[in-house]
Amino acid sequence: MESTNNVKSIASSIGLILGISLSLFIVLIYAFNLELLTQWYISIIEFLIIVGLGVYSCSKAKANFTEPFTFKSAFSAFFISIAIGSILYTVVNYILFNFIDPEAANYIVEVSIEKMKETMASFGGTQEQINLMVTEMEGENQFSLANQAIGLAFKLVFYSVIGLLVALVFKEKSNQGV
Repeated sequence: MESTNNVKSIASSIGLILGISLSLFIVLIYAFNLELLTQWYISIIEFLIIVGLGVYSCSKAKANFTEPFTFKSAFSAFFISIAIGSILYTVVNYILFNFIDPEAANYIVEVSIEKMKETMASFGGTQEQINLMVTEMEGENQFSLANQAIGLAFKLVFYSVIGLLVALVFKEKSNQGV
């Protein structure tokens, strides 16, 4: 039982580091160039940070595990850190764009709409399709509590699948065939 608590404590501390790192990332982007939040490569950087710290969590937990490192322990190390970090990051996003600076949220939506218009036009979208998409995007508050919660749920499911793969890599075979 001590090893399981060790995995949870390691994963929790790395989850806090992940949440703080992602929060600092978003705040720095907010402070320097808000338009960066609409760039595709920011999502790639976020993905790499999340997966990197999730893998680090598994690695650190495995190094401190006294028994054979099971699939369950490896997945727990990954998922707990990702869940804590993602929840903290989502809360910071929600507070930043709903309470601190709601105008920044509106600006991000406007820039996103312009980029989407350009993308759809370059792929041959009709004006009717573009107008429908713009109306849809303007009517949706992507920074609302409900949309943030839905986004968090989808992120956790997505990263759970990655966590399953990472757990397969980190688990050790035991003599009992588990």
